[in-house]
Amino acid sequence: GWIKKTALEEYTSTKRTTGIIAIKIKEGDSIANVTFLDTEDLFLITKQGIGIHFSTVDIAAIGRNTSGVKGIKLGEGDEVVVGLPLHSNEDTLAIFSNKGTGKRMKLIEIPKQGRGGKGVKISEDTIGGAAMVDDTDTVLVIGRPNSICISAKDMPILSRTAVGNAIIKASQIAFVAKF
Repeated sequence: GWIKKTALEEYTSTKRTTGIIAIKIKEGDSIANVTFLDTEDLFLITKQGIGIHFSTVDIAAIGRNTSGVKGIKLGEGDEVVVGLPLHSNEDTLAIFSNKGTGKRMKLIEIPKQGRGGKGVKISEDTIGGAAMVDDTDTVLVIGRPNSICISAKDMPILSRTAVGNAIIKASQIAFVAKF
């Protein structure tokens, strides 16, 4: 549930060819994803169907060998699946469950709150992946054992309490990407 902002120069100014430390993480923790942002709002989506929306304006860029700050207060056994910056107010949030259902939500469904809060319930199912999309995007959903490409405009826009529509026959979503 931690997030970290580091200036890109911290990674590009080194001359090493063997790699460099990018983040300090505790044993048992892992990195959910890496994204580029400056002062955009951020949405964190968890495996247990919780979403939080907060501003990153007040999060200062820190060095490479640091841990960051708390982004969301996680429940027992929960973990962040993805962190998504808000680049356009026209975007919707597409979420996919490990039951193979999917939906899009308007961003106002996840009210903005302070960083480090509990967030709000956005799905009763286990979340496998999510992406910020608009009607011109195509979404690649890689599941086990099946994968699918679907136009974002073909996914229904539903409330955060809605289950979603069957999108893919899969027992686990491994990756979601838009293009």
